[in-house]
Amino acid sequence: MRHLVWLGLVACAGGDSANETGDALSYARDIAPRFDADCIGCHQPIGDVPPSGGLDLIDPLTALLDVPSSQAIDMDLVLAGDHLYSYLWHKVNGSQSIAGGSGTSMPLGGVWSDDDIALLADWIDQGAAP
Repeated sequence: MRHLVWLGLVACAGGDSANETGDALSYARDIAPRFDADCIGCHQPIGDVPPSGGLDLIDPLTALLDVPSSQAIDMDLVLAGDHLYSYLWHKVNGSQSIAGGSGTSMPLGGVWSDDDIALLADWIDQGAAP
């Protein structure tokens, strides 16, 4: 049954892209600026207040790669090499309920462009390099 759900999402998937310089995508250069602008404000501890959803993005690669999602059954936050099995992509794409998750899409109160969502998919599909 899960495979049928993913077929509907393939049209939203990114392709094998590179950044403007033609290099393979990296978190530090290509993804971090989006996270810094839209995610880190809620997903970091502030004093005694824990980060939203328990997701601390101060060290995002440690917090995301091969870490089971607390919202989606049987899915990691980021499964390097496969954005369709990466819950983070579904949260940004707005397809978290289709993936068996819950809550609202991210960023809260905002929307990533189709190009940014595709860039995240491509970074994950290329192996989620630092």
